[in-house]
Amino acid sequence: MTPPTECPACGKPAGEELSCQFCNQVLFLPQGITLSTAGLRFGGYLLEFVLMICTLVIGWVIWALIVFQYGQTPAKQLLHMRVVCIPQARTAGWLRMFFREVIAKPLIGFLASFTLLIPYFWLLWDKNRQELWDKMATTLVVSDPGDLLRPQPQLSDSRAGTPQR
Repeated sequence: MTPPTECPACGKPAGEELSCQFCNQVLFLPQGITLSTAGLRFGGYLLEFVLMICTLVIGWVIWALIVFQYGQTPAKQLLHMRVVCIPQARTAGWLRMFFREVIAKPLIGFLASFTLLIPYFWLLWDKNRQELWDKMATTLVVSDPGDLLRPQPQLSDSRAGTPQR
């Protein structure tokens, strides 16, 4: 995939980054998909905590296991954010989300306890607003207000040629 020389959203030089440094448009995704802001992501962490308490954790776990397939967590779903797999240039799948949320995040959290919580602030100076667990899973967190990246359901072969009654 050849990166564009200019941003399709604002027309400014794109450079060799994953997103436009002027308007935050993610260059390899449809127009209107931007990097999530640090404030929105922080709000997502707080909302995740509130949802865990309100659903007595088990409800959150069930909800999360369902929405992982769409590259989301419960809070990301409510805030119209999505996790994108960088190498495949599409929404992260269930396994990548499971790795990111269940393996990478707790591992980084453990390391953060020894480093004054610095890894939790990584996205503040990262040019692609990636946390360390995003780097481990090769993902970006994007704002998708129009649900442009929601995977579309596929028709099964048995129904594809059958007329509906």
